[in-house]
Formats: sequence, C-alpha cells, structure tokens
Amino acid sequence: GSAAVASSPIVKEIRDMIQYAYSHCKPSGLSSGAVDTTSTGNNVNTSSVGSAFSDGSAMAFMLDELCHAVRGGRLAAPIREWLDELFQGEFETYYVGDFEEESDVPQVTKGAVNMDRITPDQIPTSSRDLALLNGTSVNSFAPRGELRFNIAGSESIVYLKILPLLSSHNGFERELLPVQLCPMFRLMSTISDLRYGGKGLSEIDAMLECPLLLPTAASSGMDFEDLSSIQQWVVTSSYFFATCWVRQLINSFIYAAGDAAAPSSSGGSQAPAVGSFTSSSQGFNCDEVQKKIVSRLRALVDLEEELRFTTSKCFVFAPPGLDLLPAPKELFDDDYSNDNNEENRPNTNAPDKKKDMSKEEKKALAIAKRKAIKRAKDRVKSLVKSKQQRLKAKQKHEENLVYRSLAALRPLDPQVCVALGFEELSVVGNAATQGASQGLSQFQQVTSCGGPVTAMLLNLLRKALSDALLEKKSVSFKARMEGNNLEEDVDDDNPYMVKGQPPTANASANFADIALASCEESAKKSFALLDSFLKGGVFASLYEHLAAVAELRCGQNRRNHDAETESQLVETARCVFSCIKSLTSSELMTRSATGKTFLASILKQIAEGDRADYGSDNKRRRTTTATMNKLMGYVMDNVNEIITGAYTGDLEFAMDGVECMQAIENCSKRLSDTAIEAKNDDGKATLIFPAKLSEVADKLLRQNWPEDTKMNKGNIGKLLSLLVEHSPNRMETLSSLVNDVLQEVPHLDKGSGVAAFPTCSHHTFGSYYSTVLEYLWKELVNLFNSPLGKTKDPDAASKAMELMHQMIGLLQLLSGLTKENDSLAKKIVLLQQLKFGSRFIETFVLKAIPFFQVHFQHHEETILDMIRLLQRWSHQLYHIISHGKREKDANLAKEAPRAKKALEMFIHKVKAMLKKNRCLTAMWTKTLKAKDIDGTTLKAEKEAEKDEEEQDSENEGEDDAEDSEEDGDDASGDFADNSEDEHDTDED
Repeated sequence: GSAAVASSPIVKEIRDMIQYAYSHCKPSGLSSGAVDTTSTGNNVNTSSVGSAFSDGSAMAFMLDELCHAVRGGRLAAPIREWLDELFQGEFETYYVGDFEEESDVPQVTKGAVNMDRITPDQIPTSSRDLALLNGTSVNSFAPRGELRFNIAGSESIVYLKILPLLSSHNGFERELLPVQLCPMFRLMSTISDLRYGGKGLSEIDAMLECPLLLPTAASSGMDFEDLSSIQQWVVTSSYFFATCWVRQLINSFIYAAGDAAAPSSSGGSQAPAVGSFTSSSQGFNCDEVQKKIVSRLRALVDLEEELRFTTSKCFVFAPPGLDLLPAPKELFDDDYSNDNNEENRPNTNAPDKKKDMSKEEKKALAIAKRKAIKRAKDRVKSLVKSKQQRLKAKQKHEENLVYRSLAALRPLDPQVCVALGFEELSVVGNAATQGASQGLSQFQQVTSCGGPVTAMLLNLLRKALSDALLEKKSVSFKARMEGNNLEEDVDDDNPYMVKGQPPTANASANFADIALASCEESAKKSFALLDSFLKGGVFASLYEHLAAVAELRCGQNRRNHDAETESQLVETARCVFSCIKSLTSSELMTRSATGKTFLASILKQIAEGDRADYGSDNKRRRTTTATMNKLMGYVMDNVNEIITGAYTGDLEFAMDGVECMQAIENCSKRLSDTAIEAKNDDGKATLIFPAKLSEVADKLLRQNWPEDTKMNKGNIGKLLSLLVEHSPNRMETLSSLVNDVLQEVPHLDKGSGVAAFPTCSHHTFGSYYSTVLEYLWKELVNLFNSPLGKTKDPDAASKAMELMHQMIGLLQLLSGLTKENDSLAKKIVLLQQLKFGSRFIETFVLKAIPFFQVHFQHHEETILDMIRLLQRWSHQLYHIISHGKREKDANLAKEAPRAKKALEMFIHKVKAMLKKNRCLTAMWTKTLKAKDIDGTTLKAEKEAEKDEEEQDSENEGEDDAEDSEEDGDDASGDFADNSEDEHDTDED
C-alpha cells in the first residue's frame, strides 16, 4: 500500500538526498536566526546590500529542477506529499503574515496613533510589520509600508511579506529569501495543480487575492529622491520582487481560468495538454478567478510602471545574478569647479591705473582683457556642452538600468494571452454570450478601446506567436542553468518528462485533437498553443479591437479624440497589426494541412469575431482556399480603413498597417498560385490583394505629413515600390511619376513638396528617382518574359516596340533631370542611375537586340530611333563613370566595371546587327568629348578657369602669374587623361 511505499528505504534515501542538497545550497555565511530588529543598521555597508542575491540562485535553481521533476512524473506520490508539506511550511513561515482576529485586537492598538493606513480588521500579528505600517519602525533601512493590491478586501486573512524581508538586517532574510519566493511558490502550485496529479489549485487560492506589504505608493513618486540610498534600494527591490511575484501568480492560476476544455484522455504519467482542465476541476468558479486574474494584471501594470521609475533613479540596485552597472564618468566630472576662477574672467574690480600707464602697457592690458573675455565665453560654451553631455549620459544610463531590470523579471507564460478573451477585458461587453459572428452595430456603442492591460497582453501575444511560429532549436539544460528567461510551462526540454505514445484520434475527438495527433512533433507545441488561444477566443478579441479602433477613428460616430485617446487607439492597432503579421508571415501555417486547418479557424475569428464556431463541429469540412482568401480580404479591409479612413500624422503607424497588409497578401500567395480575381471597370481581370496594396500606397504618398516626419527609403521608397509593383498598369504609373511628379521637383521651393504627391520633395527625390529607374528595368525584363516579348508576328511586335520606345523615352527624361539640375545630381542619385541604367542596357542587349533581329525588316525605322535614343542615355553613363573617377567615389567605382562591360556589349551587338542587315552606315564612331554630368565640356571649363587665374595673377605680380601658369598646365594634364579614357572606351 501507500504506507509501505512511504516507508521504503528508497523513498527515505531520496528524501534524505533532497534535504541534504537543499540545506547545502544555503550559503554558510548567512543565518536564518533571529535578529535585532531595533538596530539602526549603521554597521551595514550600503554598497554590499543586495550583493548576495546571486547566492540564492543555487537554491532557486534546485526548486526549479524539483518543479521539472514533478511535471515530468518522475516522483512517487509519497515524495510529492513530503515536498508539499515541507515547502508549504517554509513558505508560510518566511513569506506569509497573518492578521489579528477582530476579537483578539487590543483596544489600545485600535486607538493607537498613525493607524490611518490600517483598517481595524487587518492588523498584522507581527509587531515588526505593524510598526512598518503605522510609521513607528526604528529600522533605518525601511521606508513606511502599506498593504497594497488587496483583491479580497476585508475578507483577506493573510498578506505577503515583501518589505519586511528586504528591509531586514538579517542577510538571510534580505538576500536569499526574496530570490526563493517565486521558485518555491511555482513548485507548490505545480504539486497542487490537477494537471500534474495534484488536488487542485484551490488549495493555495488565498495567495491569489491576498495583499502585499510594500513601501507606500508615495515612495515611488516624488518622495523617492528624499530617501536615503539604502531606502531607495529597499523600495526598488520591493517593487522588483513584487512584480516577479504577481507574474508568477498569473502564470500559475491562468490554467484555472478556462471553462471550455475537457479533461485530458491521455493516460499514464504523460503531461496533459494545455487547457486540459477547467476552472471547476481546479476547484474554482470560472468568472471569479477570471476577475481576480484581471485584477492582478492591472496590479502588474502599476508595479512595472513604478519599477521603471525607481530602477532608473536607484544606481545601487542590481537584479539577481547581475553586478552593479557602473555609472558613466561624465556624471562625476566637476566642470564647475573652476567656474569662478579669477583667471577665467576679466578683473573688473582692479583699480584704474590707465593714467599712469604707457601706450605699450595700455595696449597689453587691452589684449589681456580681450583674452580673458574670450576665455570666459569659451568656458560658458564648454559648460553648456558638458551639461548636455551629462544629461545624455544620465538618460542613457537610466534607460540601461530600466532595461536590465525588466529583462531580469520572471517571464509571463504565453498562456496568459487567453485573458484577452475574458469578459472583463472584452470590448463589447459579455464576450461569453457572443455566439455567431458579431455585427458592426455592436461597435457603434463602444466608447473606448485598449488600455495598459490590453496593450501588455497584445504585446505578449505578439511575442508568443512570433516565438511559437518561428522554428527554433530547443533550449538546453545548460541554458536553464545559466538563468536564461524561459517560459513557465515549457516541457519540451524537461529532462524528467516521461515520453509516452501520442494520443490516437477516436470517434469522440474533435478536429483539433485529430490535427494535433497527425502533425509533426516539432510543431505540436505551437499548434497546441494556438488551440488554447482559439478555445479562449483570443483571436476573436483581435477582431473586436480592430473593429472598435476602426469605428472610433473612422466610423459614423467618430469624434475628435484628445492626444492621449488617439495614442491609445494607435498603440492598440499597432499591436493587433503585429499579431496578424506574425500569423500570416509564418510558413508553418501554410506548409501543411494541419497548419491550414488552424489558419482557417484563426481567420474566422479575426475576420468575423466568431467565438463559438471553433470546436463545435467534431467533423468539420476542410476550408477551401477561396474561403480563406475571402476571410483575409475582410481583415485587410479593416486594416485599410484604420490607416487610411482617418488622418494620422504618424507615418510609422501607417507603415505598420501596410506591412500587415503585405503579409496577408504574401500568405494568400503561399496558399494558392492565384488569388481572388475581380473585374475592374474595363472588364480586365485584376488581383484584389495587390490592387488594395497599390491603392493604399497611393493614398499615403498623396497625404500631407507633419514636417518632423522622417521620410526615407524604408517608408517612402517601400510605398513607391508597392504602388508601382501592384499597379494594374505599371507603364501608366511610371509615366505619371516621371511626367507629373519628378518633372516638378526642380521648380519646388526648399521644404515644399509636389502638389499631387506632397511626399515628393528635394529630400525624397532620390527615393522616387531610384524606384522609377528600378521598375523601368524590371518592366523591360517582364516584357521579354511575356509572350509579347517572344512573338514573331510583326503586328504583335508593334506593341512591344511601342512599350520599349516609351521606356527609353522615360529614361531620357530622367537623364535630363540630373543633367540640367545640379541640385538633383547627388551621389546616391548618380549611383542609382549608373546601377539600374547599366542593367537596363544589359537586358536590352541580351533580349531586345535578338528581338530586333527578327523584326528588323518590318520595324527598321522604329528600331534605329530607339537605338539612337538609348545611345544618348549611354553617353550619360560614360559621363557618370568619368565623374566617379575624378571624384574618386568608391561606390561609383564599384559599379563602373559592370557598366563599362554593358556599354561595350551595346556597341558591339548593335554594330553586328546593323552589319548583318546591311545598314552599317547608320552607325558611326567618334571620340567623345570629356563632359561633366551636366553636359558641359570639361576642356572649356578648364580653359575659362585658367584665363581667370591668369587675369588674377597679373594684378598680383609676375611671380604669382608663373605659379598660376604651372597650375594651369597641371589641370590640362588631368583633362588629357580623362579625354584619353573616354576616347579609348568609345573606340572599344
């Protein structure tokens, strides 16, 4: 029986080994004995406080390993019971405080002074804790305390002691116990969890709702800087470990918040699937536990905000496992020490002795005064600059402190994302009663959307989806030992896990069980997480937030929101965009039948908000590609409305929406080679998703953005690429950009934009110019990859000739822009001109020349005209190559060899084609003059400069004239070299 097992020598030996290891993890220099709590603590070195945090990591690591052993099913029941009894006892002894019963509270205590922060029915039994609350503590380490985040109110019977531990003068209590708090509770909750053979999490439910004894809220505000350095450390440490504690509470009890799962049917000791047990099976009421978790999430937001502030101001705090971050030396430079030095300023109080001074002495005095005034001015400039450097260094150091602290916090379990589906966080009220697809009329009554808790959960969902859908290597045992942030319920890398047979699908299994049973082992965990999100209505919540943001910003009842509300709506939308992008960008969702099955269910929730559909049909039909494309179209429409339906001055926000739409379009491509087709006004077939992307890009490019908006290739260039690439008629779009947009840039005033396209200005000219050049080349490639570019029909070839003639004409217009306007001929523009111009000629030589050979007899005049036009473009490329050589431009020099080769091929292939068709007289060879990129002849410029130099030298004297003539000879030599290079290239 169980009694025999409990008394067996093996069980006893295991217990002894665990007890031995646990006791020896405790550092020998620290004791858990009683301490003098009335000590002022002056004998404690402030710089050493918190230095033993890392000593507690060995004990914390052992507790985590015991937790893995319990989850892996490797421990017998007697050992589990012994561990439960052992650690529950230690937990209550060290961390839990009790309140006095009403009948036991003395009258003198009730009437004591400074009891304004203590309710009569919540008086701690510990006099030490009571002194922290009423402000009578003589502990110099401790600021005044407060019972915070009390969910149950007066019904709470216990509280968590965080401030008493961290303000203790006992090193064991202050340095080790806080580090063990979360690992010990995680082990306790795992032993109690029904998923791992426990009796239910209701056995430890008092911890979910009990208050925390922390420093007062004022301690993390304006009063923080008035505290001593040791008190600042106590306040910061308290918020750090309180934040970790609340995160662990949520991680543990989130598995008791579900109400749609069925008990696991998997037998043996294999770990049950996520969401296999409901609230009732864990001993809870679903609605009550969800409300408590949401309350803890709100407390977590407050704690993290307070931690950000305190950790940025407390330079003596370091998270467990990390050393103190040294402050930059700029913060300690004394630039003001010599500010009032008499040497650095003029002596205005000196007696006036000018009457007795000689002329030379007065002159020397005036010089000295001028030097003193200059030194004073330089000193002021130095002080201003030093102050700015100090402020920047301080700001950067504070940001690093905050980042370190937040990165060291206990990670939230991805399962916490199911809280998005709770009624308390629903946008439209009672989400649990929403059955079929939700109508837009429900969102017309919505007055707010988003908030700190929602933003935190959406960011967590984005990270969870990104990590789950991105194929990555498993985390090793060594990584856990090094303290890397790991998910709470990761069992894939649990070395104690009993590997059982995968569950087999039976007649009563739903489609998710069947899908999970048939999918690859590496993807099973990812799909199991998606399954729990679907059951919890997480993706339906994304639909609600999308629809609510669209209604509030662009709907019929939209209002002029204040800056804070608008920022909240934009932040919510950006988080939702990121989540959708992570889903649709994953190849895992489109690579297999299982992935497509889950993608269809996810799209149904995101597109229609249908919570009840998932899991209702045991035998559901496979969703067709057309249906999934239709659902993605609904999602894309919502995103489109949010970023273009109302003005937003945030270009980054608009680009997030565009990237989301682009991810949807790419997902549609992966699902099928053909996307949804529709008929436009001309009766021609067009792809809906690409057309929507082109339309959105066009709207955003035509929008007026604030002056401080940063426009570059990453946003404007990307929008231009989408506009041209997905345009129904690319040549028409390219012609419009060249003729109606780029041709207007030379006439613009500085800082202004083209009327039709305000995003096109002198600053963004390079993005427009390079995009048009690139797609002119790509359009030539596409022409010869199409049947039209391979036809042998002379009549059909006319269309191809017309298109090529149009492309070359646009090239000529682009060449004229940089040739006639020096302000537009920037290095990056010349580089793009050389790069894509040479590629255009390469394609022309390889594809167009053979095409011309076939149709030369029928289109001789058109072909010769195109060759003449393209030859003018080639001359411009020669001038750019020479310019790069003169200016020693490394980027132009890198592109020059390929461009020269293309230009040589052009000459030889054209000459060969004309010779073959007995039309060689149409081509002649001459030596090119050395010209600059604006078309001016360099020789004329050099001679003009030489004449000007000679004229100046005559006025200065004969010696200077000789020197000027020598300089003129050198310049002529330089030109001769350039002329030879051009001549040689042309001869080749």
